Amino acid sequence: MADLVSVTRRLEVPQILLLRRLTLGDPETLKWANLKQLDLIFNVILDHALRRTGQAAVEAASRDQFDPLLPTGDEGARDKERWLLFDLAKPMLSGKVAAEEETTEAVMDRLPPADEDLSSLSFGDFPTLFDEAISRYLRRTLTVLAVTGTRHHIPPPFIVAPGFAACFDKVVRECVLPTMRGSRRLKELANTRDWTEDGAAARLIGMAQSQDINNPIMHQWHSRWASLHPDAALKGKDGKPRPRQAHDDPWPDFQEDAAKRGYIPPYPADIPALERILLLDGEVLAAAWESLAQLYEQEFQPKSRSDYGRPGSFRDGLLAQIERLEHHGGDLLAIKAFFDFPKVDRVFIRQLIQTLGRSDIERERKAPVLIAFYNDLPK
Repeated sequence: MADLVSVTRRLEVPQILLLRRLTLGDPETLKWANLKQLDLIFNVILDHALRRTGQAAVEAASRDQFDPLLPTGDEGARDKERWLLFDLAKPMLSGKVAAEEETTEAVMDRLPPADEDLSSLSFGDFPTLFDEAISRYLRRTLTVLAVTGTRHHIPPPFIVAPGFAACFDKVVRECVLPTMRGSRRLKELANTRDWTEDGAAARLIGMAQSQDINNPIMHQWHSRWASLHPDAALKGKDGKPRPRQAHDDPWPDFQEDAAKRGYIPPYPADIPALERILLLDGEVLAAAWESLAQLYEQEFQPKSRSDYGRPGSFRDGLLAQIERLEHHGGDLLAIKAFFDFPKVDRVFIRQLIQTLGRSDIERERKAPVLIAFYNDLPK
């Protein structure tokens, strides 16, 4: 993947689109990357190429249905590429494109794991299975939530920040999962089942998300995050107080990564939000986001007269997701929409919140995460 980013840095848009056709149609390619990964990487490559092409040339091409930037070939393929360029060029045409290009490292951080289907994962030992299953599940969810757009002078919160998944993965693997696995209850869990059979990873995630009050995985997940609060009193295996060590303090890692990538880092007060990521379902969020994106396009950017959507349909779609999705998943998609969709501005968010209920108490109950985000926006 890194080589693909590197070798295409100076190619023009038609050359990249032709390479994209050949790559997506090559069975050998799918042995080292899946279609979702290739789509993401080519979108980033094309975005960079459009910026190199320049504002004036892209605007001129858009007036001619992007024909000047399309390679020759099958008309069906050209039509798909036409709409791809239309979507990628929208920030440029609206004047909202970011000034700097992403580094190859940042692009790689955004890629979802090659094997996203947990049902097919199996490992020979419980510690590896435990770490890989939970880490991949968390990363997949954060990849779905990661924004692709920007808002001038408004950094995204960590939960939707591109690149946060890589930092969170590092913290979870180094500071959270090893301590969890060392607990008595999870050692017992490791010895009471055969964790080498197919489907073990999916079964583990199902156990973690179960509503059972005796759920050992979620109990240890909450317990470990609570101990990472700077005010928490830590005890050694002998039950006596022990000093805080490097793996008990992930906050500098979060702050350093946020400063490098330009997002708002999590602080100890955000521990509930960090814990909640394990409860979210990336597949459900992805399906909900795809539905919202279609509603937004139909209402605000229809590709033809027959595609026009009903006024207010996108807002109603967001309201439905806020009501339907558990663990404030709808709130997070509304925050993602604020950065990815130009029409979802501060006024839109305020009106959306007002539509949630007649009183502040009712609105706070339905969308506390979205309301907190809105209240923290720069005035």
